[in-house]
Amino acid sequence: MVRRVIVLLGALFFMAGLTWALPLHAAFSPDDGTAAGIKLKELADTDLGGIHTSAIPAASAGKLGSKSASEMDEKVLLDSSHNRLFSITDATYSNSATAATYDNTSPDGAIYIAPGTQTSGYITAEGESRWFLTNVDSPLKLTALMNPGAAVDYDLSLYKLDEATGILTRVSYSQKGNGQYEQLSHVADPGYYFVLVQSYVGSDTLNPFTLYVGLSDSYDANEPDDNPWFAKNQGSKTFSSSQNIDNFLDEDWTKISLPRNAPVRLLLNNPSAYGEYRLDLYDANLNSLGYLGQNSQGQVQLPAGDYYIRVWAPSSFDLTTPYTLSVSYQAADVTRVSITNITSDGGVQGFINYGYGDKWRIKNNITISGRAFDASGNPVANAPVTAALRVTINQQIFQASTTTDSQGYFSVSLNNLTSAAGNYSYYNNGLSIHYYDIIPIVFFSGDKQVSANIDSLYHFAYQIRA
Repeated sequence: MVRRVIVLLGALFFMAGLTWALPLHAAFSPDDGTAAGIKLKELADTDLGGIHTSAIPAASAGKLGSKSASEMDEKVLLDSSHNRLFSITDATYSNSATAATYDNTSPDGAIYIAPGTQTSGYITAEGESRWFLTNVDSPLKLTALMNPGAAVDYDLSLYKLDEATGILTRVSYSQKGNGQYEQLSHVADPGYYFVLVQSYVGSDTLNPFTLYVGLSDSYDANEPDDNPWFAKNQGSKTFSSSQNIDNFLDEDWTKISLPRNAPVRLLLNNPSAYGEYRLDLYDANLNSLGYLGQNSQGQVQLPAGDYYIRVWAPSSFDLTTPYTLSVSYQAADVTRVSITNITSDGGVQGFINYGYGDKWRIKNNITISGRAFDASGNPVANAPVTAALRVTINQQIFQASTTTDSQGYFSVSLNNLTSAAGNYSYYNNGLSIHYYDIIPIVFFSGDKQVSANIDSLYHFAYQIRA
């Protein structure tokens, strides 16, 4: 595949006026009418373990954003999402018309917006809706971005038309807060899709909202994940996730949950020489907690609660090269591992000496047990550990990862190893000849290799009786 690199330029005329490239603001609080969070560019430039942060409050027990679940549910239009029959011939087809010209307050008057283009419109009263229509010719990821253009609270929803029944079914949505952009995505089957812009609080007849719709053909398996409601939920486990930024609007959201106060270690690795990515951290109410640049790591202490991580491209992206987001809950770096046991199938397991020193003997399926330590010799809990070995035939590499427990212990299995070639031989007390290979094994924590008390294994091939 030819590398496709797209660089965002300020001269992109169709994005004029949008705030998509600005840091996400905290959700609007209806209690005091002010923004609950702080723009990232206004944060004190304090480096806490690599993460630029503001003061971190206790996690809120409220719903995501400032809207309750019941308030969100009320905005699902029952007439259009459940029992409204609609014919595609009812739509208004116009690439240039805006909602100010046509009455697109219902699906019957939906204005057509071609993928890859932008339109605009006005909402004249609180609660009013504006409908738009687009189409997808082949399985693609559909992204929609709406900027309200003023200090109003407009929400964004996507509906799929069932052409056989005429029913519109909501397949995605974004419902943040006052003055915030709304973005959604959906891995779309071919067909017609309706985009709804609806006022939740306020209206503005002077400043239009803008709506952009685009399609992507090279998206990763975690899509759709362009907003917190569709974030990949990783719970409280340590993980590494490789994804790609598939268009200039793409945002990858991940949710983590902490059952108790814990250190959170974040790593954003981008091997591309072209893309420039950034990690933003938010609490459960989308209050900004700080950011992390690409190819850097940091640690922050967080109280129990839910948190969201957003990875996006502020200026440029590389469609063909994935980035890696790693999250762990360890208090220190692992510098070494001590392997205490390796079990194997084939009846060959054991710690033996074939004349090249004491080594663990393995065959095709093995389980490695050990413990991880920091530079001071303390066990490291909740740390990622990867074991990797290379067999002789075809020099194939096998690796597997796990996470240490609360005491630093770990166990990791590597299965279905390629059979050994048998390049070495050992005479077993005149009873048989054992054929085997000596193969290397290494260990990593995150992206760093760590020292270990073993560096090679006897890979058993077969034996011939004397």
